[in-house]
Amino acid sequence: MQKVRIPITVDPVRSAGKGLSFEGVVPSGNLNRLQEMLLSPCNDPEVFVVFDRDEQNIVYFRGSAKVDVSLTCQRCNEPMSVLVNAEFQYAPVNKKVKAEDLPEYYDAAEMNELGEVSLHEIVEDELIIALPLVAMHTDENCAIDRNTMTFGELPPEAEKKNPFAVLQELKK
Repeated sequence: MQKVRIPITVDPVRSAGKGLSFEGVVPSGNLNRLQEMLLSPCNDPEVFVVFDRDEQNIVYFRGSAKVDVSLTCQRCNEPMSVLVNAEFQYAPVNKKVKAEDLPEYYDAAEMNELGEVSLHEIVEDELIIALPLVAMHTDENCAIDRNTMTFGELPPEAEKKNPFAVLQELKK
C-alpha cells in the first residue's frame, strides 16, 4: 500500500466538521530543522492525524508520528539508530479562541490568516521534542564500557590549600 502525503496546511474547523483523518507521510525534505539535528537524513515520518470536536464543542486534532533517525552516541561517538515516537493533541487558536481558554490537555496551534494550521510544522516540532536529550547506546551495545571509564586523577600540585584556612587560624 502506498503512503499518501499529509497536507501541508489544513483547516481544522472544517476538517473536524467532516470528521476527517489523515494517515500517510510527511516528506522529510520539508523537515529542515529536524534534519539539521541528525547524523544522516531520515526517511519520511509516518503520521496519523484525526480531527474532531470534544464534549465542550472545542475543535481539536490529535495524532502520532514516528520515524527512525540516526544520531551520534554521546558516550562512544558512534552512530546509533533511534525510533522516535511522538503523540500530540492540539486545539486551534485565533483572535476569538485564546490559548488561555483551552483545557490543559490541549496544546495551542495558531491558525494563519486563512484559518489553517501547518501540520508539517507541528509534526516537525513534535519529533524534535521527542528526540532524546542525550543519545546513548544501551550499556550492552556501546563500544565503551561505562564501568571502566576513568576521568583521571589530579596531580599533587593541583591540590591547593583551602583558601579559608587563614580564616580558621584567625578564629583561634
